Amino acid sequence: MAQLGNGIKKVLLTNGKAQNKQGPDIHFIEDSDAAETSSKETYFRWVSRLVLLCAILSLAFFLSASLVIFRLAPEIITEPLLIIRQDESSKMVRYEPMTKDMPSLRQLTEMYIKQYISLRNTVINDMTEMKTRWAPGGIVYYLSAIDVYRDFIGQNAESIDKMFDKGYSSEVRIDEMEKESENSPAWRVKFTVFNLSQERGSSGALILKTKKYRASITPKFISQRKLVRARLINPLGFTVIKYNQSEIKE
Repeated sequence: MAQLGNGIKKVLLTNGKAQNKQGPDIHFIEDSDAAETSSKETYFRWVSRLVLLCAILSLAFFLSASLVIFRLAPEIITEPLLIIRQDESSKMVRYEPMTKDMPSLRQLTEMYIKQYISLRNTVINDMTEMKTRWAPGGIVYYLSAIDVYRDFIGQNAESIDKMFDKGYSSEVRIDEMEKESENSPAWRVKFTVFNLSQERGSSGALILKTKKYRASITPKFISQRKLVRARLINPLGFTVIKYNQSEIKE
């Protein structure tokens, strides 16, 4: 480093390699060059600090969002309650959490079984309504286990279009219903189906047929994580895990 008469300092920089035969490359770095280098270092130092701050803020936001999601996760679990009113007023008499030994479980199960059998066997001459009941994402779908629903679709897939071509419709009447045994979750149900359809070769005459069926159904109330649509259709988690149906020949 050398100091000239006017007070300007210069730093002597020597390149060890000889660039030519005249000797090594020798030049001076002035204060202005050193200041420019220092300002660049300061700039990049602050940029790195800003990037680090953004990373810390992003991590904090991610952690807080995760905590909020974990906090709200239990809200999507079905936790059904049975509300019982024994008069015409709007006052709640009592409520029962859904448990295996709840007093009203038998009556509640009977109600759902009747509805389920009616949904499976009732046919309305309206394609849109039947899709709402039978199609994937419909009422029968949400009330059935996957295997039970697949069997149901396999039995009715070929006959659905023919039903509507003939103006076919049917109604269900529950005749008998009882548990197979006190310790068994299965139920035995006998019911009658009234079928109404157009007679072949007729100009529109209708023919009524009556058939009797016997069904064995095993239901279960499953409280599980569900989407909003599933909770609206099946809020108590009633699910048929086994179903068999056969015609009673007379």
